[in-house]
Amino acid sequence: MKWLVLFLSVALLAGTPPFTVVYQVDAKNSRLFLNGSTNINTFQCFCNDVFQPATLTGNLQEGSRDIRFTRSRLLIQTNLISCKNKLMNKDLHKALKADEHTHIKLELLEAHPLHNAAALELHTWYTYKAKALLTIAGITKPIDITVQLNKRTPTTYRLLASKDILMSEFDVKPRTPFNMIRINDLIVINFDMQVQLH
Repeated sequence: MKWLVLFLSVALLAGTPPFTVVYQVDAKNSRLFLNGSTNINTFQCFCNDVFQPATLTGNLQEGSRDIRFTRSRLLIQTNLISCKNKLMNKDLHKALKADEHTHIKLELLEAHPLHNAAALELHTWYTYKAKALLTIAGITKPIDITVQLNKRTPTTYRLLASKDILMSEFDVKPRTPFNMIRINDLIVINFDMQVQLH
């Protein structure tokens, strides 16, 4: 699922376009999860994927300070999303067409800073508006998302973001045993990611 989104952390290191940065998501200190609800209760599903080191490339637009990305794709292995319930996991993976579409994809297109800082200070939150493409179950939709970024150390960043989506927009129709529990269409994708630069 963005998200996502985590690529904003590295983009600001480059002073002039184009730039290339290698980064690693710190799985021990990161959470990517979904919040949803049924006609009975609420639920959470977590991504248990371990992300490999990746490369980000893009350009800093002079004047506007917008960042346009040319290589910024995050892949989330669909069958590693866990709701801590075997039956629910099976139903969710089937609804997400995990056998056919093995990954959820988040491709960051551009980001716009909502601050005037020339450089990022340590332990200070900064806000960005980002445009991305989200692919779930083989269907791709453009999304806008707000990202909060905090520079923890000179090479470590924390990102927070959340995005409401309707599963029906991606033709995802989760079912439960005997259809006794109705899963509501709206889910929230949450990112709490720590990224280490190399």
